[in-house]
Amino acid sequence: MDYTWREDLPETLAFFRLYTSTGWNERRHLTPQQLAAAIASSYYTLSVYAGEELVAFGRLVSDGVYQCFICDMIVLPDHQGRGLGRQVMQRLVEHARSRGIAWLQLTCAMGKRGFYEKLGFSPRPDDAPGMELWLS
Repeated sequence: MDYTWREDLPETLAFFRLYTSTGWNERRHLTPQQLAAAIASSYYTLSVYAGEELVAFGRLVSDGVYQCFICDMIVLPDHQGRGLGRQVMQRLVEHARSRGIAWLQLTCAMGKRGFYEKLGFSPRPDDAPGMELWLS
């Protein structure tokens, strides 16, 4: 299948459909407009289309100097297993590298750790995995 890669922001409802395909919004209940505002604040975005349909997405949130977070790494279930996730990640990493970013961080969904390890990411030690605070 031919895919089109774009660095501009996806259309609001297209991103909402892709985001909700993950199940992540079952807890957060974010609106399409809230998600659009979130990705608009990104350092860099990468969208993948099959025809007109948004089928994959990833973004970087960064201070622009030394650290960067990879967020919203999503591949539509019907397009998984085709190497899209790997390609999105490689392009995100290369973009950060080309800007001199030294530290990439991410959180991953349960069961996806091996995917990121194959791309060179290392898990944080069990005694320092990070913290979170849900405010709503």
